[in-house]
Amino acid sequence: MSARQLIVLVIAAVAAVGALLLIRGLGARQAEQTAAETEQIAGQQVLVAARDIPQGAALAPSDLAVALFPTSSVSNSFVRLDQQPSAQADFVGGVARRAFVQGEPIVAASIVQPDGRGFMAAQLEPGFRAVAIEIESTTAAGGFIQPNDHVDVIMTARVDNQGGSGETVRSDIVLRDVRVMALGDRTTTQTSGEAPEAVPASVAVLELSAEDARVLALADEMGTISLALRGVQVETVGLQAPNHGSPLSQQQSGGVRMHAYGVVTGGN
Repeated sequence: MSARQLIVLVIAAVAAVGALLLIRGLGARQAEQTAAETEQIAGQQVLVAARDIPQGAALAPSDLAVALFPTSSVSNSFVRLDQQPSAQADFVGGVARRAFVQGEPIVAASIVQPDGRGFMAAQLEPGFRAVAIEIESTTAAGGFIQPNDHVDVIMTARVDNQGGSGETVRSDIVLRDVRVMALGDRTTTQTSGEAPEAVPASVAVLELSAEDARVLALADEMGTISLALRGVQVETVGLQAPNHGSPLSQQQSGGVRMHAYGVVTGGN
């Protein structure tokens, strides 16, 4: 072997060793960087929906999973495994008050344990009652009210004028911003389709406080009940009035304070 060939071999060997050392150095730095990034994003293990969960579904083990969330993104309402290690088992059998999408953190307040009670009882917010009221499509936004929509309850009544000079037609909103729990046998909102679907129901189930349930029962006896569909946007403060301001809750001396919008002369 000539001296030139020997020099070429030595140079190649040195280059190979240098390349190997460089690759090892880059690999070590990349590993350190990955470890640092992993350490930076380390957070809390949170209970999440393993699939889309519809409202009213009883949770099965396959519905629940655990995901790592950055600590800064973890809300106090999330179910954290460091606080409740058996959460995946604890929530099995619970009923979802609302729908969850896959990967969404489970919120404890939105899951209720029915404890042997029926579906509707599990859906009620604490302190509220489910009250059924007869409706017609003509008095329920043409049948386009869906479960979980919010409505205003309107009462229309005919009141005899003093002196027998005919009748006054009176109407007023007796309850505001009431959640519709069910329409007939439908308890879920339409989520698919190219057009809104009318719900042919003769009964609506409303979520009311005990006092508002009394007001509704009184209004139903006094006149015709209509449901006015509310929009999903929050209305401007000042445009709303609390339910306890309903004229039926202010009934005095056998009369009801209501706004008159028309007078009928003659007739029965």
